[in-house]
Amino acid sequence: MSPARVPRTLVLSDLHLGRPGGAGRADAFESLLEDFDRVIVNGDIAELHHAAFQADAALELMRFKDICLTRGIKLDLVAGNHDPFVSEVRAISLADGAIYITHGDAFHPAVAPWSPCAATMRSTFATALAAAPKELPEDAARFHAAREASISEWRSMGEGAHVSTLGSMLLHPARAATVLAYWARYPKFAAEWAARHAPQAGTVIVGHSHRAFVRLESGRQIVNTGSYGFPGRPHAVVIEGSTVRVHAIASRGGFYALSTNPKAAWPIAFHADGARRPAARSEQDPVRGQPGGGAEPSGAAGSTGAAGASTPVMNRAASAS
Repeated sequence: MSPARVPRTLVLSDLHLGRPGGAGRADAFESLLEDFDRVIVNGDIAELHHAAFQADAALELMRFKDICLTRGIKLDLVAGNHDPFVSEVRAISLADGAIYITHGDAFHPAVAPWSPCAATMRSTFATALAAAPKELPEDAARFHAAREASISEWRSMGEGAHVSTLGSMLLHPARAATVLAYWARYPKFAAEWAARHAPQAGTVIVGHSHRAFVRLESGRQIVNTGSYGFPGRPHAVVIEGSTVRVHAIASRGGFYALSTNPKAAWPIAFHADGARRPAARSEQDPVRGQPGGGAEPSGAAGSTGAAGASTPVMNRAASAS
């Protein structure tokens, strides 16, 4: 069986609207968005959690939504660790489960192991996971635990989550080393998560780490769309019909646009193993996340370990703000 064809869909992530060094103004996306039937922002659309940036972030988010609304574009917001209340959605599946989209903040029990509050987040994640109802699916439990861990970072720092800069990395070389180790292992984290929670997915789209890449890992195309802030470069995934394409994003005359030629392209397909078993959930049958259990995934024990994401999972605890 072939996956269902997909209307012209654009996937972005890590805009960090409202934060200096982020994507800037929402209207810079206007000409880019209007070419699509559906836009999915895969986490961290706006710096809604940070007291210093919250007002500007909320304004730019409203403008972004308005651009989509007035043009009849379906907009889906997947919650990330910088905007966990922006939406209940924590992951989305397309094409009968052949494509799986999640931010990636739940891949690691410390959420952002390079943060100065990584130990606090790891402890909060573990506590939330241990308190989860045993009947809750593991992915939903980990989404909830990641949300609680993110909140603990903001509480610890007083005015919002840690914002990485070149200066902070130069002053703390150990953090830079942790970032590099995390980047090296991140494609494997995503592939292992998909194997557990989205086995049909031949394509997995993530963000969070701010490093764009396309990598074939364990038979799955793993795509990271980068970031509009340090240290990343923004990319986009275009899904149309039966094809996935990855484009760099450039700013031209103050407006964002896709590169003319894609960096990579491939046909939508099920993963070879997952195609032989039914998907756990579909986008039309979302799960609402509450605290849940499950063992820490392989590679997640150290400071650069991992954990996961799922199919279109709804997290009631991370509802809109």
